[in-house]
Amino acid sequence: MATLLLIISRLGLASLIGFEGLNWIGVLDFTLDFSWLGLIVTAVAVVAFLEGAAFLLKRTTGRGLHPVAYFAGAAGLAFDAIGDIAHLYGRFAWYDQVAHFLGGAVVGIVAFNVLWQLEQAGRMRLGAGWRSLFVVSIGAFFGSLYEIEEYLEDLWKWHRQVRLGDGPDTANDLLFNIVGAIAVVAAVVLWQRLRARSSAREYVPD
Repeated sequence: MATLLLIISRLGLASLIGFEGLNWIGVLDFTLDFSWLGLIVTAVAVVAFLEGAAFLLKRTTGRGLHPVAYFAGAAGLAFDAIGDIAHLYGRFAWYDQVAHFLGGAVVGIVAFNVLWQLEQAGRMRLGAGWRSLFVVSIGAFFGSLYEIEEYLEDLWKWHRQVRLGDGPDTANDLLFNIVGAIAVVAAVVLWQRLRARSSAREYVPD
């Protein structure tokens, strides 16, 4: 099941980049709010992030990145692309917030998976508190990189419509990136506590 999920996610990522590339060079003619090149840069960056994390884990722990991380990355990119192509960003103010929340969550999932596996392999010792702080910090860092990418799109005029919003919009984007990463941390902590309680109930002393 995990292998199938990994294959589907990688095929989805490749198909999405291929679709965006065909529109960029003019083979396809779908319209969107911003720029095909911007979508491609974002997609390639996410794939590089996923494959880089997978390579790091394979080299250090002998295990690759969990397929759920790939699926989350593919889903997040699809959500962003659909919003751009279907002009949902301009129609619904909340769509951008959800997209940034998902982006922060994707980074949080990958970061947590990497740190967790490195700890399990004895490569580092962080503890739950520091691990959570690092996950949120990594989410904030990549959220900032995304805002810089939007600024560069405007600076180099990759599209007619301004991509980077005003100060409040940028702050709102960064906030939801962080909230997405925090949500991942909270979900993991809750799952671990529920699992610990379930194990304690199943244990019957001699």
